[in-house]
Amino acid sequence: MTSIRDATETRASYENFFARCPWCEVENVFNRKTDLGDVQPIARKEVHCLNPSCGKLFAITGDSVNSAHEMLIFDCYELKKEKRYCYCVLNLAQAFEVFFSLYLRVLLLCRPFAWHEREDTGEDNLVQLNALASELYEAIKDHAFAKLRNVFLNCVLTYQNIASFDEAATIIRTLPALNHMPSDQALSACGNPKLTALLKLVKDSKVGELRNKIVHQRAYRPTLAEVELALQETRSIIFPLSHLLSVQGDDINWYMRRA
Repeated sequence: MTSIRDATETRASYENFFARCPWCEVENVFNRKTDLGDVQPIARKEVHCLNPSCGKLFAITGDSVNSAHEMLIFDCYELKKEKRYCYCVLNLAQAFEVFFSLYLRVLLLCRPFAWHEREDTGEDNLVQLNALASELYEAIKDHAFAKLRNVFLNCVLTYQNIASFDEAATIIRTLPALNHMPSDQALSACGNPKLTALLKLVKDSKVGELRNKIVHQRAYRPTLAEVELALQETRSIIFPLSHLLSVQGDDINWYMRRA
């Protein structure tokens, strides 16, 4: 019986998983949705080599466990190496939007669910969670970068500790009224100097504007200098904000352990 060999070399991106076949040494590019049929992090998975002259079975391991917004940022280094500067900027703008959306899910879904589970209210918490998730999706599904950024900023300033589904539901229904840009005075009044500084950087970020120049009208082509500035800006904002706001991906179990 032939043993299952591991890929000799692997690397992960948000959309694909790259693995060098241990039999023929050809690098395979597995699309997570089409080829693997699963977008969850891969602990270990058996696959067939995509090289038509090989096709042998081998195992892939060593996937990234980073959040989606982090993977989108990390993908930019390969895109930058390939001089695909437009796509770098698109990734960075998307990373911001994904992070804003994640924060809203954590604030309005994960934390209330964790509270209800801890308090053992006797209610069907999963049913309520799914209903609220649908409401939240409907409330922000049409929000582009600027509106989503403004909702994020206003929610950080106004709501920190949501302790029930009822509170979350009330807030979700008010989200359309929160798409205005908060003033610098409002940001300064949050009481946490580190958070204030990061929120002002979010407000002043030019990544969304650069993305708009690329995707609209004349298809602007950014320079390497613009991309490096945007990449540095994005990392310096999102990574510390994620830590400060305790946003660690979509795994609801992580938030339950900290409820």
